[in-house]
Amino acid sequence: MHQKTRIGVAVAGAFTLLASASAAHASPFHGAYVGGQLGWASYDTDYDEGDGDGISGISASGFTGGAMAGFGTVLDNGLYLGGEVDFQSEDADLTVRLEDAELGQDIKYSYGLTGRIGHVVNDQVLFYGLAGYQYARTDTRLSEDGDQLARFKDNINGGRLGLGVEYQMDNRMFLRAEYSYTFFGRETIRPEPGTTLRFDTDASRFMLGVGYRF
Repeated sequence: MHQKTRIGVAVAGAFTLLASASAAHASPFHGAYVGGQLGWASYDTDYDEGDGDGISGISASGFTGGAMAGFGTVLDNGLYLGGEVDFQSEDADLTVRLEDAELGQDIKYSYGLTGRIGHVVNDQVLFYGLAGYQYARTDTRLSEDGDQLARFKDNINGGRLGLGVEYQMDNRMFLRAEYSYTFFGRETIRPEPGTTLRFDTDASRFMLGVGYRF
């Protein structure tokens, strides 16, 4: 069986399990949902020129907002299981001086796939943890004396962990507060022969959301 076929079977099996489990506990937190969220994102980057010289703890922060959609169900013991996709427009940017040069990096957007597991306290409150994989689009510029030496647009990706709480209202609307941390992999850029720039980036994100559960 090909790798893609095995992945497809696993995903289909997971959704079948969630669907069958839904009959076990009729909960307000069961079902598909869509929503929007708004918050604050902070990207911390360690910069290395490849020869041991660099800067640690470069911080870029700004507003972030977007949409999410997912499905979840509740077992008889109050255990919540679900999956979610999200897309965020990011407004985080940084600019640092490197001797005679200037380095700038903007985070354009991010998107990801997340699994959620939690516990339903009652028909209105759900506490959950999350684990997933997130992608982000970066725009990096290197300039000297006002002249642009190089510009690169690239995708970075990495694992994401977090915690959150949801409050379910009687009209199927829900409110959410969530914090997550993403461990992005190393990004390597070679603006010219013999020059290597490396970026190690992590991101913190706090979001407030509102959604509708079908």
